[in-house]
Amino acid sequence: MAIINVKGVIKYKVKKNHPDLKYIDEAERNNEFEFCDIYHIDTDSFWCKDAIDSYIKHDLALVAGGGYDTDTIKNVKFIITYGVNSIDN
Repeated sequence: MAIINVKGVIKYKVKKNHPDLKYIDEAERNNEFEFCDIYHIDTDSFWCKDAIDSYIKHDLALVAGGGYDTDTIKNVKFIITYGVNSIDN
């Protein structure tokens, strides 16, 4: 078993049907939002880098979408960095 650290970043805008829209100031609703997380990936559980990337992108998109689905975000961009030690890297 080999564990690698991967940092995933999602940048996105929210749609009008986003479940958390009521918590976002009206002046900020058109802003780009960003969320990042560190994943500790067991490489034995994934058969290739593309599978890891896909897993991380889907997970980040669910969080950005309010935890329910990915249909409430738009203009989505991802940054995935392998071999990080902390969220600041």
